[in-house]
Amino acid sequence: MRANVFCGKDDFSIREVPMPKAGPNEAVIKITLTTICGTDLHIVRGEYPVRPGLVIGHEPVGVIVDLGPGVRGHRIGDRVLVGAITPCGQCRGCLSGDLSQCGHGEGYEALGGWRFGNTINGSQAEYLLVPDANANLATIPDELTDEQVVLLADIASTGFSGAESGKVRIGDTVVVFAQGPIGLCSSIGAKLMGASLVIGVDGDDSRLAFAKKMGVDVVLDYRSQDVVQEIKRLTGGGADVAIEALGTQETWENCLRSLRPGGTLSSLGVYSGKLNIPYEYFGAGLADYKVVTTLCPGGKERMRRLMEMVRTKRVDLTPLLTHTFALDDIQEAYALFGDRREGVMKVAIRP
Repeated sequence: MRANVFCGKDDFSIREVPMPKAGPNEAVIKITLTTICGTDLHIVRGEYPVRPGLVIGHEPVGVIVDLGPGVRGHRIGDRVLVGAITPCGQCRGCLSGDLSQCGHGEGYEALGGWRFGNTINGSQAEYLLVPDANANLATIPDELTDEQVVLLADIASTGFSGAESGKVRIGDTVVVFAQGPIGLCSSIGAKLMGASLVIGVDGDDSRLAFAKKMGVDVVLDYRSQDVVQEIKRLTGGGADVAIEALGTQETWENCLRSLRPGGTLSSLGVYSGKLNIPYEYFGAGLADYKVVTTLCPGGKERMRRLMEMVRTKRVDLTPLLTHTFALDDIQEAYALFGDRREGVMKVAIRP
């Protein structure tokens, strides 16, 4: 089969690789739609280490073509969505409710639930082997298209979880730093959870416009104003919840500065290097701030619930799919996505 193979820093290409075959409790799906994620960019740029020879990608939609022994409730030909996080459902981590930290057996393993394109072959390919299929195959309702559900595998699940982990309540004020795909989904998630005011912060014209289009209540451009001062003015002293969706020192600090005493900082960003917590913005440790981090929730039940939100028209993320490429044009797709050209938000890949 053809697949996008990581070979080394700034070196990836479409290559012929062996077709997967389903073993016990595994399934093989024919990929009908997948995407490029910001994490994939970190991988190809050498900023997140994976082994050379790995197939990249972790947002799969497809059709079951092979089922191994022990897989129940599914048939060849079923359309399925598989989350970017694939918990086994049986280990100590999973049974304790920490599905994203699946230990693949005993104990816990940091980032253990993220396997596609990280520790096993991913979805930018013609076919994908799905581990622990009973826990991870989610049947797609007939009335939903691939485009309606593909973003649920990662960015919607991750973005919504930023609001969920921050425990947004009815009437809360929420600020989201960065309005890329994850940040936009955080903004949408905050509104779904009952926030009375959602403020989006960015410095990219196309993303600021997109945030307005997707219903963010107030959009602030950090290039032209003191956004922390404006957030405090709009919220009467500070937001109840601040969501960090970029992964930089500056956005981390501004989240802290934007909170009211007793507020919550919900961190979704992936950080590199040293992250400092300035004591003056941390209330010298006396401000009752709560800080929580989150890895994308996965598994079949999470996917089912998200698809219900789409099916019942509570949310529509298809506008985020701004570009579509064939698998053979993956190099061009990565270049456009990485350079943020043409107002790109998410790139769909169709094998």
